[in-house]
Amino acid sequence: MLQQILKDMWVDPELLAELDDSQKQTLFCRMREEQVRRWKMWDEKEQSKQLCKPHNSNKKQVDFLLGSDGEPWVWVMGEHPDDLSIDEILEKEAREKARRQAEREAEQLRISVEAELTELLDLNQKQIQAMEAAQRKEEETSLDIYCSVDEIKNSINKLDTPPLQEISLNKPKKVSQRVAMWEKRVMEERTSEIFRRLQKKQMEVAKEAEEGEHKQEELWREQERKAKEAELQIREIARRAREEHRRTSVLDMEVEIANRQSAEMSLSPASSKSLSPTTSTEFQMAKPPSKEAVIEWYRSSEVSRRAGIECDSNQVVPWFHGLITRQEAEAVLQDKSVGTFLVRLSERIWGYAISYRDSDRCKHYLVDASNGHYQFLGANQMTHNTLSDMVMYHSQNPITILGGELLLQPCPRAGIPAVLQELW
Repeated sequence: MLQQILKDMWVDPELLAELDDSQKQTLFCRMREEQVRRWKMWDEKEQSKQLCKPHNSNKKQVDFLLGSDGEPWVWVMGEHPDDLSIDEILEKEAREKARRQAEREAEQLRISVEAELTELLDLNQKQIQAMEAAQRKEEETSLDIYCSVDEIKNSINKLDTPPLQEISLNKPKKVSQRVAMWEKRVMEERTSEIFRRLQKKQMEVAKEAEEGEHKQEELWREQERKAKEAELQIREIARRAREEHRRTSVLDMEVEIANRQSAEMSLSPASSKSLSPTTSTEFQMAKPPSKEAVIEWYRSSEVSRRAGIECDSNQVVPWFHGLITRQEAEAVLQDKSVGTFLVRLSERIWGYAISYRDSDRCKHYLVDASNGHYQFLGANQMTHNTLSDMVMYHSQNPITILGGELLLQPCPRAGIPAVLQELW
């Protein structure tokens, strides 16, 4: 069986499932050894094939320079003490580039100067020949036919003397030397000028690169700051969501306990007394069991705290709509502008709900009033002494940072809320 497995390099899953860990490890090692053996055999065959192939002289090959250890020689710039720094290498390249450019310009200038000098020499030669011809003609016309032989010889000797002998243009050696010196001086000056120009250009490029890097770094920092702010906001939203979920779960559990207790009390003889949320701490912490309980709680506890009532008079504030449902609040706010809001009694908690009209939908925020203060559901929420203080505060400060909800204008109400009609 083992030989067949090593030959096929495959194990039946049912057989593998029956083996214990040590047997599986042994089988894996044997299969790995067989793989290595097959690879070595294949490698030897490939090497023998390469040796048997005829050498192709036209094929390009690369031979590396070997060091004292037999490995390819590697040179790392900057490790040797004689190595130049990157600034020195760049300066050397710039000087060499400036020198080559100056040589080309000097060569072109030399050719143009040589052409001008050649033209000037030809013109000078023509002038000399014209002067000699004129002088000979003048001598011939003025020569007396009756002069002696000695006078004729003297006149011929005077004509043979070349004029303008002292002109520097007729001395080739001095002209070439002056041209060479002038060419050398021009090339040196031009080399220095080109090198300074290249250095200035390199400095400008380096400065632009530094400024670009600085701008890129500032942009990266700004993006990092925005990313951190977004992450903090996401964490805050998640924390609030977890807190609200936890609080809702606790409220549901308390409601279940309260319902169970009320059921037990209804079966006991002492159930003739009605239990009010204002007289039982356990019932206060639970979810309101009915609308009647919410109305009773508001009339007994919240009216005395002036919740929804103006402080200096008995008038109902415009934004308080009493006990209405979520659907009724959305229907009232449906055609209103962004920022319109109302406050209503909640049936989910002992408190209120702020219904806010946003650009795309209506938002609802629960306000807990069970601990003697007014605050949104969740941990680390700002508390307010009165419900009016809370509404006034969020008319200047948004409810959430992401949403930017400001309570700008109250939603109009038709008449006095039902929860206050019997008290007025």
